Amino acid sequence: MNSINKYINFVKLDHEKRIIVSVNSRYESYLHNEKTKLMIKKAAMDVLFEDFVKLEIGKNRCRITVKEGTETRNLAKIETELIKGLAFALRFVGV
Repeated sequence: MNSINKYINFVKLDHEKRIIVSVNSRYESYLHNEKTKLMIKKAAMDVLFEDFVKLEIGKNRCRITVKEGTETRNLAKIETELIKGLAFALRFVGV
């Protein structure tokens, strides 16, 4: 889990109940690559299914809007998938 914190600062709900994923500032440039944006959107849609509403990408944050009433459940899904995905990627690259 400690090596995951090198990449992700936090995952939480904001005051508008959007899911916020904050990446470490040294990786923020990856968020602005068009292929990466499409990959993130597809991954969010695959995890959230019909609950997915919208994805917005800021400086070093992804804001995911989900259907009202599903925010907490989907926050847990996003956290779980991020941990699994990053752990897999880190094993793959030998970190």
